[in-house]
Amino acid sequence: MRAYLGIDGGGTRTRSLLVSETGEVLGRAVVGPSNVQQVSMENLFENLQLLMDQTFVDLPEGIEYISSCFGLAGAASAENKAEIRAMLVNLTPVPSEQPILTSDAHIALIGALANRPGLMLIAGTGSICLGRDASGVTHRTGGWGPAYDDLGSGSWIGQQAMQAAFQEYDGRRPVGPWQRSILGRLQCASIEDLLVKVKNGEITNPQVSALAPTVIQLAETGSESAEAILNRAVDELVRVVTVTHQKSKLGVAPLILMGGMLEKSNSFRARFSKALEQATSEIQIKQRLMSPIVGAVVVACKKSQDGLPAELEKALRAELTR
Repeated sequence: MRAYLGIDGGGTRTRSLLVSETGEVLGRAVVGPSNVQQVSMENLFENLQLLMDQTFVDLPEGIEYISSCFGLAGAASAENKAEIRAMLVNLTPVPSEQPILTSDAHIALIGALANRPGLMLIAGTGSICLGRDASGVTHRTGGWGPAYDDLGSGSWIGQQAMQAAFQEYDGRRPVGPWQRSILGRLQCASIEDLLVKVKNGEITNPQVSALAPTVIQLAETGSESAEAILNRAVDELVRVVTVTHQKSKLGVAPLILMGGMLEKSNSFRARFSKALEQATSEIQIKQRLMSPIVGAVVVACKKSQDGLPAELEKALRAELTR
């Protein structure tokens, strides 16, 4: 019997799903983070080994081999990919093929589209758009990090809000809601206190990203400057999607929306949807078909054989709600 192992690893938690070729769930587990850019190799190994130990409990007999895919955050740009791959080989207690190492965004794309052509936009703390063309090739736009890119993301919106607070303080913009709102949200006593905490790293990128809901609230209460920030954010996200659509050479194409900005804020999602509709009629927003962890299983399965068995695909779709 063949088995397929999918790993979905992020900055907060790492999940596993082990299934047979008929779709029977053989094991699953959840452990801590596995972002290869944020954890040491020692901690990465410890977390993944713990994950494997929990996943392979009570494993049935008769498994010939396992094909696995590790979708780990930060893997796409990791400099030590060879070292990570070498570590992954020794994790599974059953004879297995060479594990596939890819990014968490890639398995999210495969899962969201059920391995079919289309687009996926992620707008959360960061932002990136991925497109899968008719040949199965993935095209990327954006996602180069909060320091230089990730336009339209939560961190970008938060940065704009902080800039507005600094500019309001020194008179470059009229007195408004920015200082009060930003200082209160970040629990700073003054602009000088805010600057000190930014410089010493006490205020981190996730905290800056968490300012986005404040900007949305200010826009909803009539702040023109907050409205301008959100309009630019939406414009940038529409641009990253349309550029990816062009790269992927797709006609009418589905677009899956993921990430906190688009999944947790109905008003921001509505802004984006309206702007995208005005920009093009070829891109149509759809619900995702499978979860990222299932995307990892699909990648593992596709490596071992030419197609995804209908019986297995049907079983995997049921994992969407987990």
